[in-house]
This record gives sequence, structure tokens and C-alpha cells, in this order.
Amino acid sequence: MTAAVQTLWAEVVVGALADGGVELVVVSPGSRSTPLAIALARNPRLAIEVVIDERAAAFVALGRARASGRPTALVCTSGTAAAHYFPAIIEASLADLPLIALTADRPPELQDAGAPQTIDQRKLFGDHVRGFAELGAPGGGALGLRAARRAIAQAVQLARGPRPGPVHVNVPLRKPLEPAAPATEEERALAEVARELAEHPLIAPPPRTIASDDAIAAITRAIAGAERGLIVAGPAAVDRDRAAAFALARATGFPLLAEATSQLRFGRPDDVLACDAFDLVLAARKNDPALVPDLIVQLGGEPTAGAWAPWLATHDAPRWVIAGHAWPDPHATADVVIGDVGDALHRITAALAPRAAQPSWAATWRAADRRAVGAVTTALVSLALEADAAGLLEPAALRLAISEAPPATQLVLGNSLPIRLIDAVCPGGGPYRRVLSQRGANGIDGLIAGAVGAATLGPTLLVLGDVSFAHDAGALAVARHARAPLAIVVIDNGGGRIFDQLPLAASALPPGEFARLWRTPPALDPVAVAQAFGCRGICAPSGAALADAVADALERPGATVIHVPVAAESAAIVRRAALVALAESPAAGVER
Repeated sequence: MTAAVQTLWAEVVVGALADGGVELVVVSPGSRSTPLAIALARNPRLAIEVVIDERAAAFVALGRARASGRPTALVCTSGTAAAHYFPAIIEASLADLPLIALTADRPPELQDAGAPQTIDQRKLFGDHVRGFAELGAPGGGALGLRAARRAIAQAVQLARGPRPGPVHVNVPLRKPLEPAAPATEEERALAEVARELAEHPLIAPPPRTIASDDAIAAITRAIAGAERGLIVAGPAAVDRDRAAAFALARATGFPLLAEATSQLRFGRPDDVLACDAFDLVLAARKNDPALVPDLIVQLGGEPTAGAWAPWLATHDAPRWVIAGHAWPDPHATADVVIGDVGDALHRITAALAPRAAQPSWAATWRAADRRAVGAVTTALVSLALEADAAGLLEPAALRLAISEAPPATQLVLGNSLPIRLIDAVCPGGGPYRRVLSQRGANGIDGLIAGAVGAATLGPTLLVLGDVSFAHDAGALAVARHARAPLAIVVIDNGGGRIFDQLPLAASALPPGEFARLWRTPPALDPVAVAQAFGCRGICAPSGAALADAVADALERPGATVIHVPVAAESAAIVRRAALVALAESPAAGVER
């Protein structure tokens, strides 16, 4: 192998990424990956984001893949660099997001011999990837070029489906790593082969899983026989085919219980019956026979709502789950239909005879939703004056931040409280808003970096807590280079307040131990941290200041960190107040 051959080989590998639909490659600097980095720089079809920290780089790529639905690639050097990809690889695997990780490696002769920056990278990510390919050191003449191109095409196709996810390609490279032009007849002949390959790309459309006719017939019969059905939409219930879900809701007349991340909450047609405050409704009326369905149709994953699992456990209604790839039924009580969700919904709707919702059933859910939304609003208003001295109410801050974002803005929500609060305080309908969150592994890893990746496609609003901000503060080094507007709203409630809502909080622990071990207040100044990384930073202690800060941040390119101090326990207080109000108000099981 010569440097010229390795240069041609790297160019073929990079070209195959573009042929497969990759648009962006996130590169972390290193020596061993030099041939790949140079090939990327020379390829006009691929955009490059350079991120020093491989952990942040992987989440940037993840955020881009989540927002676009298209494969994104990663390139890093050898050694422990690749290990930093692991958290994002796990999230990509569980969230079915297409990533291709190309990890440069030392060649075989340097393995297990004490060579520096050399570890065993083969199958480094185990079963968390859809597949692994050892590309082999460059060489092998024309066959070697064709084989390398084929391996990359296979990797991209596997990442895209039938179940999308991450794929690992290990790339051993030899010195000299610097580029070289063909100098011999053999090298020039190989360059001609590479040119011909570039003119005739290998393009394999991603395969798609389609539900069987028998499965569609069975669920259609179940829906046709139900009078009090519900359609429940959890995280990533649909990808881009929202119309198919709304068509089923219209055809059945079933109430739609859709969380924000389902993509079915905002931009919902007015003629679709929905219960936006379903978490509060299920919590307050867990045993109300007027709300017991005779069929549940679940789209996508389990709802995030805390009341869902306890409510489901009290009822034995038949439940069907329609999911694109995974088997989202931790209760082991559902019939599951696996296949493209949009395709399944279209086929079910087409097979159903026109029908109207049972009037009393529809009216009951409509009234329950109206009362729950009213209870939250009343709680926010009544508690606002009490909270003035301690800061904004956390639910009010979230509602205000989102309301100030233009409709075209992507919303990225942190786990723990933000992902739960949006459904309580932001009714659906209105303009469509794409809502992104890390509900694969449900972690707080890389939230800032993931938002940076999403922001490569346009203006983005990230709302996260103070603990999540501290966990990924280093990603601000990447955020400062954002070209689109990126508003990072840090809801500072003095630590992980979601733990306050768990039974553990009432345990008999020594003074201070609960806060030290679980709440873990970061006690950081987000504005100072932002400015240290070269980002804009502003403190917004009032509603007016928050509204102005979000509006301004989303009008200018680059990242702005907005620190929002809130009353520490206000999320739990507002929820308790709303539930008390619902318990005291007349249930009126059925409106007539």
C-alpha cells in the first residue's frame, strides 16, 4: 500500500457516505483519521462540523439525525476517542436513529504490541449497534476500492432500516497518513477506477417493514367493535406522516391523548377530538368508570405521563400497539403490530366504515380535558403572587418560553421535568411545532450538544434543567459556533426536583443527605459559564425578562444561554393544586 492508494481509498469511502444519503459528518480531530478528514474536506457533497470532544460530537450527530430523520456520520481517531461515542450510540439504538460511526484504527501489525493510542476497537459497542464492519487496511487494487465502497453502502443502508440505528465501521489506516497524488502507472490506473466508481454510485434505498394484512385486519376488527376507544400517542408516535394519525382519529371518533413528543399535539386539526391534559385527568380520575375505555390504540412508545402506568394497571381494556420497529409494551399486556406506522394507519382507516363517536364518551373526555386545563390555569394564577419572592413558577416559565418561540422553531426538551411539564401547561392545537427529546434511554446526556445538532437545520429552542445544563456545559464550546439561532433556557430550580416527587423524598434520611445524593444542586451561574465559553448569556428573573430574552435569542444567529431562576418546588406545588381543584370540582361523569 502507498500513500496515494490510501488517499484514493479514503476518497471512495467518503464518496460512498454521500451516495447513501449522508449530508453531514461530525469530525473530531486526530492524527490516525487524517486520510478520512482530508477526503471529507475535498468532497463538496458533504458538510463538516468539527467538534473537539468526541462525546459532544456524537450527540451533535445524534441531534442532527433526530431532527432530519437522515443518517449522520461521525469520524474520530483511534484509541479511547471512539469510547466517548458510547452514550450517544446507546440513545441512537433505543431511539432508532441512523448514525454511522467511522473510527480510525491502527493496522493489524500494531495491535496487541504496546503501540500508543491503540485499543481493541473491534465490536467496541457490542449489541448497541445494528451492525459492525471491519473495513480492513487500504489496498487490494480495484477490488479493494469496490469492496470498501460496498461496505460503506451496506453500513448506511443498515443504519437507515428496516430498523434504523447506529452502525460502527472500524477503519485501520497506515502511515504515511498525509495525502499523495498518483505517481505510478498502477496508481494512475487505480485513480481511474475511483473516478468511474464516483460516476456510478451504489444507491440502495432503505428497506421498510410493513405490517401484515392479517395484523391490519385484526386491529381493524377490534376498532370497529369498540364504542369507547382511546388513541394514545407516546414519544415518536409518528415520524412525518401526521395526517394518517389524524385521519384515524376522525374515522373512529376516539379521543386523541397525544404527548408533545408524539408530533401529534401541536398543529392538530380542529375537528380532531383531543384530551391534552390527559396526565392530570388520569391521575385525578383513576377509578372513574365514566373514563374506562373498551379499547386502547397506542401509537409508538409508552407515554411519558406519570399517571399513565398506574391508570393502565387498574383497567383491563384490550390494548393494541402500533410501532415502527421496537416492541413498546413493558406491561406485556398488548397486541403489537410492527410495521411502518403511517402505512398501517392509512390501511386501517381505509378499511373502517364511517362512524361517529359515541356522544356521551366524547363529551366526557372533552369536559374532563376542559376542567383539567382550567385547573392548571387557576393554579398558576393563584400561586403566582406567592412565588414572586422566590422566582417564577417553573410551569409558567416553560409555558412562556415556548409561547415566545416562532412556530418554525424546533423545540428540544430536556428529560426529567421539562418533558413532563409541557403536556400539563401547553395545550395542543395552534401552529405545528416539532418537539424533540431524548426518550430512547431517557437520560440527560448531551442535551446541549444534541440541540446544537438540531440547530444545523434551523432556529432551535432548548429548555432544560440546571442539573442537565451542568452535565453538558462543556458542549457550549460547540454551541458558540452555531450559525442558526439557538436559545438555551436553563430552568434553575436548585437541583433535580423530579426526585422530590418520588417516595424516596419522604424517607427518614439524615439531614441534607437527600439533597446531597439525589437533588444535587449544581450551584452554577449559567450566565458566567456561557460567557466563559464565548456564548451570550443573560439572566431572566421575571416573566417579562424571559419573554424578551427568548424573542431576542431566536432572532439572532448563535447560541444564547438564558438563566431562569424559578421557585424551587413550584412544579410539584402547581400539580398538587390542580389535582386538589379537580378533586373538589364536580366530576360530572357524562355531559349530556
